[in-house]
Amino acid sequence: MSSSTFNIINFDGGGLRGLLSITLFEKIQHEFPDILKQTNMIGGTSTGSLIALGLAYGLSPREVKEMYSEKNIKHIFDKSYYEILRPKYDNENLKEVLQSVFPKNLRLKDLGKLVVIPSMYIGNETSEWKPIFYNNLPNSPTENARVVDVAMYSSAAPVFFPTYNCHVDGGLIASDPSLSTIVYSLDQQLGKDLKNIRLLSIGTGYLYNSIKQDTTHWGAIDWIINKSPDFPIIPITLEGNSQMSQLFSKILLDDNYYRLNPRMNKDIGMDDVSSLEYLKNLGEDYDIEDTIKWLNMRWNKMV
Repeated sequence: MSSSTFNIINFDGGGLRGLLSITLFEKIQHEFPDILKQTNMIGGTSTGSLIALGLAYGLSPREVKEMYSEKNIKHIFDKSYYEILRPKYDNENLKEVLQSVFPKNLRLKDLGKLVVIPSMYIGNETSEWKPIFYNNLPNSPTENARVVDVAMYSSAAPVFFPTYNCHVDGGLIASDPSLSTIVYSLDQQLGKDLKNIRLLSIGTGYLYNSIKQDTTHWGAIDWIINKSPDFPIIPITLEGNSQMSQLFSKILLDDNYYRLNPRMNKDIGMDDVSSLEYLKNLGEDYDIEDTIKWLNMRWNKMV
């Protein structure tokens, strides 16, 4: 007996580079109007959690994109501090932007789509650290978590933002949430068959990076500051776990997995406000013909 596909869209972490992701998705929806209607689950990490939660709440891609307006981004990354001594930014402005989008008491269980949002709980005096994948699957222990809090948990990037209720950025464990959304789809609460899963993974852009210096004798200071790329241990951690997720997602799903992630021609930091126009133009001009072909072949088909 045939059954319909279980369709997942995922959004990576990457700070304000989320503007590229949502611009690409807006373009996809223009060419494939029913994509959200035909989507069962949305995953998102860090900045991707803002996009995932917004779309699951029922916002249009254009409305989600407004979170990345120059006004909002400048507000989020307003006053900076010397990050060696404290977080580079406060997180109050980010929370203000989120509260202007989501009702204060909106909870994951109230959303119109299934979501999976990674974060890392770092523990306290009475509890241990552990990854938490906030979700609204049936009978989920996290279904009552407030949407604004979950977005703050997943986007509390070390160095850039303070911890939030003992949580730090989900990118430390799943910068690309694809593998986690596959696993949750197979969970007994949903019980999906691997052959029925379709997954569209949307990145925040990439640049071929490497550490060109001799790292043989690097100590703690070298791995943290004053090297290229900045804070090298952070991009290595984020990119490493992201590529791991992509590698194993492709192995599991084969041609039912599609990755869309444009190459950038410059390195863009997660708080590089001057690059917003570049990111928007890259997304608007990027060729998504192969993405649409894949969607037409794989999305919401009977299997």
